[in-house]
Parts: sequence; structure tokens; C-alpha cells
Amino acid sequence: MARKNVQEERKLQILKALDTCLQKKSFEKTSIKDIATVAGVNHGVLHYYFKSKEDILLNYITYVMDDYGTQAREMFITMNPEKWTKAQYIEEIFKFVNNRITLNKNLSRIFVEIWEISLYNKKVRAKLQATYFRWIDEIAAMISYYIDDKTYARDVTIAMIAFWEGMALFSSVFSRDSLNIEEVLKGFQDRILEIL
Repeated sequence: MARKNVQEERKLQILKALDTCLQKKSFEKTSIKDIATVAGVNHGVLHYYFKSKEDILLNYITYVMDDYGTQAREMFITMNPEKWTKAQYIEEIFKFVNNRITLNKNLSRIFVEIWEISLYNKKVRAKLQATYFRWIDEIAAMISYYIDDKTYARDVTIAMIAFWEGMALFSSVFSRDSLNIEEVLKGFQDRILEIL
């Protein structure tokens, strides 16, 4: 069992190293040796844990989703929907997504590149699709507490995620002030509350 923990820690170390590399240069320009150097391991070790650089990227997408999913679950596990109004609960969801994901320029920049890669790479596209379906399901489940029509909750969630992702793209290109991004996010949140 200790061996598995060491292996999982080593994989995590490599995925974090890819994240660090992607903060400095594109995935295309990041080499296996770059990732290994940042991870503090011999580049041959990467091939023990991952089949290829693409495999590291695919696992990185899962790592990011798992990380933010865990953060959300930890935050919302303490939030009993019965003690919150619908508006308060939705506002907390928006606050979490806006502050930790949508307005996170580093994360947005990396995922803009991953979106581009997915246009030409079927495996990356499939991984992104699975990730978005998972995100849709998780957010829809959260807001379903306040909405009886589950199909409607899912449709609203798809619109919310599409909006957040578009704003993430904008937040990676524009400064927050140049387009009043935070005000736009707040206005969208208010409209969502009106239709829910």
C-alpha cells in the first residue's frame, strides 16, 4: 500500500510540474525533459508513469478537475441548502467559480491552449468533453436542490458553464477593468437568479 502512495505522489509531482511549465511556455514548446526537471526527476521516470507527453496532458486535465471538484465539495459540504436561501446558495456557487476558476488568469491561459489542442487531437477533445459533462452534472446537482425540473437545471447549468468559460477566455486576454468583467459576471448571476 505504501508503494501505491509513493506512485500516486510521484504522478502528482509530475502533473504539478506540467502546470508550472505551462505557466511559462506553451505545451508544444514544453518538453518531457522540462517537465522532469521541474518535477526533480530523471526524464525516464516520466515514461514509467505516463506513456507520452500527451498522456501527461490528459492526466493533467483530470488532475485539475479533481482538484477544483475537491475544493468545491469541501466548501459546499459545510453549506446545508436548507439553511440558505436560493439566492445565497447560487451566489456562493458563483463566487467559488468566478474567483477560483473564471478569473484565474493562469488557469484560463492554460485551458485556452488545451481547447486549441482539442480541435486537432481527438483524445484531448474526448477528455475535455468528459470533463465538461462531469462539471455540468456536478453543478446541475447543486442547483437541483432549488429546481424541480432537472432538465431545466441541466440546461441552465450548461449556459452558466458556457458563459463562465467565455469570460475565462476574456479574462485571459483583457484586464478585469477594461471590460468590467466582474460587473458582467455579477449581472449574469443576477439574471440566473431571476430565471431560477
